[in-house]
Amino acid sequence: MKNLGADKVKKANKIHYSSKTFQKEDSRDRRRLEMKRRFGILQSRRNHLESELKAVKNSLIRLDQQIQSFSSYEQLVMNSEV
Repeated sequence: MKNLGADKVKKANKIHYSSKTFQKEDSRDRRRLEMKRRFGILQSRRNHLESELKAVKNSLIRLDQQIQSFSSYEQLVMNSEV
């Protein structure tokens, strides 16, 4: 009889242990998926910001060229008036 009771306790402990193990694994899986999701979001944001920064850089280069061109034009106009 004692062995029968001990077997029930062991079986109950195994079930309890396996459900805890499953919960831990499930928790790890959810955490890993959440980290992957956040990584993807940040990577997407970085790509967007890099393309935006590239557009700003190109605009600054064009504006600098226009400023240089306008300065040269002003120099020519001033020299021709004298």
